[in-house]
Amino acid sequence: MGSLCSKSAHALGGRTLADEPVQGASGNSAPPPGPNPRTAAAEAAERRRQAEQSRGTQSSNPNRGQLAAQLEANKKAPRVPEATQEERLVVRSDISVPGFEG
Repeated sequence: MGSLCSKSAHALGGRTLADEPVQGASGNSAPPPGPNPRTAAAEAAERRRQAEQSRGTQSSNPNRGQLAAQLEANKKAPRVPEATQEERLVVRSDISVPGFEG
């Protein structure tokens, strides 16, 4: 049945959902604007891309990243389909099978 014996939120210095927002020292109740979400997402994507490129390489290796660069070049190169020849079914009628007449 609720809290009949408890003190109200106002008596304890608290607030309820219906209360007006408390204004800060600047008189503005909104938080300060943060960074642009699109800019932050683009920066995070760039950091992930750089981390992916450097993953699995040693900084002391003089050939660092060459294999990954070749892989990226192969991925971007257009694919040429291989020429395939159809298999031909050859039926020979001059073969005789013992016990089969046909």
